[in-house]
Amino acid sequence: MPKAHPVLTLSLPTPIGRLHIAATDRELIRIELPHANAEMRLKIWVALHFPHASIRSGVSPILKKAATQLERYFTAGLEMFQIPHRMVGTPFQVKVWEQSGKIPFGETRTYAQIAAAIDSPRATRAVGSAEMANPLPILVPCHRVSGADGGLKGYSGGIDLKRWLLEHEGDLPERSAARPGKRLHVVAPLSNEDRSPGQRPRSNPRH
Repeated sequence: MPKAHPVLTLSLPTPIGRLHIAATDRELIRIELPHANAEMRLKIWVALHFPHASIRSGVSPILKKAATQLERYFTAGLEMFQIPHRMVGTPFQVKVWEQSGKIPFGETRTYAQIAAAIDSPRATRAVGSAEMANPLPILVPCHRVSGADGGLKGYSGGIDLKRWLLEHEGDLPERSAARPGKRLHVVAPLSNEDRSPGQRPRSNPRH
């Protein structure tokens, strides 16, 4: 059982809907994708995995960093996150998530390829189940894992969201123009101090 620390949560408006994220004072531990009961699901997950932790809404350096980088992912094509985080799961799940985290922005892998990369070539279905349980979607890009035929398979946020994320990563300018109704809301916790000086969309996507 992970050592308990106070857990802060933050609601983050994005083009795909409202994300709910949680962090200890040291690491990001959860990103809850948009859902009617997302806030409740987040609290249940935290209570299950950090049973002795106090949980409250708030802003911390880790949450501000996560909010800034997630905003840049959606608006400026950030390709690599640098957020201290902890992947809470079984040893097998963590191996799957670590391997999925190596998939480059704009590329995909199959479940079979992930299974082979972790020396479990017959565990394709187990890999799929692990991806569905990924506690840090987007940060750990399980949406970049597809079926053997390249078709979109199960995703915790739904197939439409998986397609959106892949299209977003494939061509950000055209993706934004194609869906004018999906505009980013201003993220309240962010300030000018949180942004890189002179930051421009796509000017320096790798960080």
